[in-house]
Amino acid sequence: MFDDLVDATTGTRGAGALSSWARVENAACAQRVATMAAMLDEAHAVSGSADRDQWCLDNLDAVAAHIGAAQNITPGTASHQLLIAVALHERFPKVAAVFAEGLITYALVKTVVQRGALVIDPDALRALDALLAEAFGDWEPRSVDKTEKAVDSFVAQVDPHAVRRSEAKARGRSVEVHIEEDGSGLATVLATLFAHDAKAFEGRLKNLAATVCSGDPRTADQLRADAIGALGTDRMACLCGNDDCPAAQNPPATGVVVYVIASEDTLADPTATPESEPPAPRPESPAPRPEAPEEADAEESTAPALDKADASPKCEDSAPQGESPPTRPTPSSAAAERAAIDGDEPPLFDKPLRDLTLTEALTPAPGYFAKLRPGAMMGGQFLPGAIACRATIGATITPIVHPGQAPPENRYRPSKRLADFVRCRDMTCRFPGCRVPASQTDIDHTIPWPHGPTAASNLKCVCRRHHLLKTFWGGENGWRDRQLEDGTVIWTAPDGREFVTTPGSRLLFPELCRPTAAVTATGRPTPHTAGLTMPRRSSTRAQDHAQRIQRERELNQSDDPLEGSIGQLGIT
Repeated sequence: MFDDLVDATTGTRGAGALSSWARVENAACAQRVATMAAMLDEAHAVSGSADRDQWCLDNLDAVAAHIGAAQNITPGTASHQLLIAVALHERFPKVAAVFAEGLITYALVKTVVQRGALVIDPDALRALDALLAEAFGDWEPRSVDKTEKAVDSFVAQVDPHAVRRSEAKARGRSVEVHIEEDGSGLATVLATLFAHDAKAFEGRLKNLAATVCSGDPRTADQLRADAIGALGTDRMACLCGNDDCPAAQNPPATGVVVYVIASEDTLADPTATPESEPPAPRPESPAPRPEAPEEADAEESTAPALDKADASPKCEDSAPQGESPPTRPTPSSAAAERAAIDGDEPPLFDKPLRDLTLTEALTPAPGYFAKLRPGAMMGGQFLPGAIACRATIGATITPIVHPGQAPPENRYRPSKRLADFVRCRDMTCRFPGCRVPASQTDIDHTIPWPHGPTAASNLKCVCRRHHLLKTFWGGENGWRDRQLEDGTVIWTAPDGREFVTTPGSRLLFPELCRPTAAVTATGRPTPHTAGLTMPRRSSTRAQDHAQRIQRERELNQSDDPLEGSIGQLGIT
């Protein structure tokens, strides 16, 4: 089927080719999803698999780890894809057949699996599968909301109590934190909570923002955003720079630790005077934001705004003879970089837009080399140098020492100095695709202790999930790993494929990846599981799933009103 689609599409051109290749893409995705379901079937066919379903890291977790490594995706994403694959092929085989023909997308398949999850009667499920498969033969594109409602209408035909009610949103209260991957050093927080709690949260932010003095350079929105980081304290750190500021005292520690890695030159001398000041604006030009104090840690704004009064300028065709285009105000020193993220946006040009020639208006900004070296959070998220400096306010700074060719430590647990180095070198769990921050991982001996030494070349960060995977799903026919002197780890999967992971610090802090002393095994290591027992679940994953489905069906049949209202709060 798939090969026929590829053959029929090869050689086509134009819009017809786009449509045909989109169908091929859907069919290829269906093959990938079917492979995932088959991998779990194979795991369940192995002797002893029923007992392993009771393990803390069960058959599904082990297969998801293999899927995650093969696609270089996180464990959570891999588990979600596997659950969708299993539900599709076990509950909706006719829909799966339509998917295999490339007639529907993976997004639609997910909607079917999720919206039809509460159907438990076998006859009703078969009827739903048949109705959907027939409808998908000439399915028209719809928005997400319309697609969900359409699928719900089919669910209602076979089992009214299986329709996921809109009121169930109250039971889906959640908080999501997404660290931006664009190098901005920012994050987006999305929270769905009761409306009265959201109102109280808003008031708390306003109160915290009011604890700084009037000289603080930040805008009201910036103060509210920074107040989120100060939750759990009674005040915010003021950035006015005045020695006699009544609000300058640092807030008390909150008990939450965030690890940031930065070079010494980035953190050095935060009060250095800028080498030069931006050119003074003409009287008729928009006033630039007040220059922040030199102590303020900041980064240049990347989205300057035009003055509204100059929205329709009259431009000449060319610049007068001998006149050079105006320069945009840019940070000229590390101190200016630190100051640039607070306050209002600076002007785009150093004179009114109406006075610019066409050449001047179209000349791109010259740009500049950042004076501050970037930093990173434990977990690998990039931070511009100015924001890395901001993170040091009230922080404890610990130097990281490269062990060089130092001999191994004569004990099982590494010293704090060695452990700090390993965590800063690795930055995340070293299993392929895993992003768990190194601060939340175990430090694992690649060659098990005592046959392998406690040395940087034999230590790596592994989250608890993948530590259990290596221990109980490892061995000659399972997961195996070896480590090089520069921190590179080579993982071998049960099927013999190799996956190479390099330390997370390699790009920003390559000095941490200089080779350390080579290590060798002394004697033949004992099996990882010797004397150990895998933690067990009180109930299997299937039992937990069935209980959740039954509970939601009972709530759908209940006429009891939900408690409270729901509000949504988005923070960037």
